[in-house]
Amino acid sequence: MKNSKLFYTALLILPWLTVPLLGRNSFKKYLPAAIFICTFTKAIDIFGENKKWWRFYKGIPPFDSMNFFNFGPYFVTSLWMLKMTYGKFPLYLISNMILHICFIYLGGINLVKRYKIFSLVKLTKFQYFAIDLLRGLLLYSFQNINDFSHIKKRY
Repeated sequence: MKNSKLFYTALLILPWLTVPLLGRNSFKKYLPAAIFICTFTKAIDIFGENKKWWRFYKGIPPFDSMNFFNFGPYFVTSLWMLKMTYGKFPLYLISNMILHICFIYLGGINLVKRYKIFSLVKLTKFQYFAIDLLRGLLLYSFQNINDFSHIKKRY
């Protein structure tokens, strides 16, 4: 149990060590989209767990293991993905698909299962990929709408 607590803590903290490299302006620009997608992901997590699409492990009370994954690597990756590809939708879409294909089909799913973060139950890898792709489109769309609303406020 002690090692898993250390692992969950590292899973949450280590990705955040890269955030200063984003730059203050990029962080402020993409923060609302990252918060939105992580909140949306938490809602999907709860819905999917009730439907037995996946199973989450305990984590460190009061949080389940997926909270550490969602607010650590997933949150920070959303910020980085937007910083590197926002404004270039084809590049964003291809990068996002490659990232998710690598995670789902090249060992990431096995890794999160082995380290007791989550495991797929009634969902196939392809279905999980489709959900991730839709979340990626939602993230980009939210950022696009957010930028549009800021441009409209200026005029």
